[in-house]
Amino acid sequence: ASRPLSPLISWEEKSVEMPWIFGIRYDETYSQSTSLPMNLPPRWKSFERGRVLVSMNTTHENTAPTIKDTHVDTEERKDFWSNPFQTEVIAKEKTDLYFETFQGLSFSQSTGLYDFDLNSLILPYLPYFSNCREFDSYIPLWALVESSTECELPRISSQYPDSWWRREVQPLPHQDDVEAIGPSDFMSFYPVADWCERKLYCSF
Repeated sequence: ASRPLSPLISWEEKSVEMPWIFGIRYDETYSQSTSLPMNLPPRWKSFERGRVLVSMNTTHENTAPTIKDTHVDTEERKDFWSNPFQTEVIAKEKTDLYFETFQGLSFSQSTGLYDFDLNSLILPYLPYFSNCREFDSYIPLWALVESSTECELPRISSQYPDSWWRREVQPLPHQDDVEAIGPSDFMSFYPVADWCERKLYCSF
């Protein structure tokens, strides 16, 4: 797939490739019954030096200490879904300035006005997981379950014995070895797909 290059980036008109990634949807309704994640994405001015989520990458064997981030007040975080600016016009200006993606702005063709209504996010990482070795506070789903070095098959047990047929295939099989299963195929062969079991080391 491709998308037009934004004129805010370049006036040169051309299409650029649009990569597809795994996303985790987080709705406002979740925060009504459970506290907001501590690793919500920084927005607007917090990203003025570049849209990069900074993480400290160390293995779990490393003795480097865990450094806590600055505590964010709970009262401030509960307003995450509201427009932080006085008007929608200012929100639009700030969104263009910082190339903000986690915002709820929409434009009405009929009224010619902007509206701010943020009720869900598509996060490129797992919410609620913070202070984890190798990832810090931002764990992309693809990096978690597509690691050829960390993903393993289940340990040998009564459910998954040493003779289990799946052990003949790597945890992350080659694309040509993937076998889908149809509605009438389940008795004729075993489906083959990625299988990833791994352990994370996080501090709470």
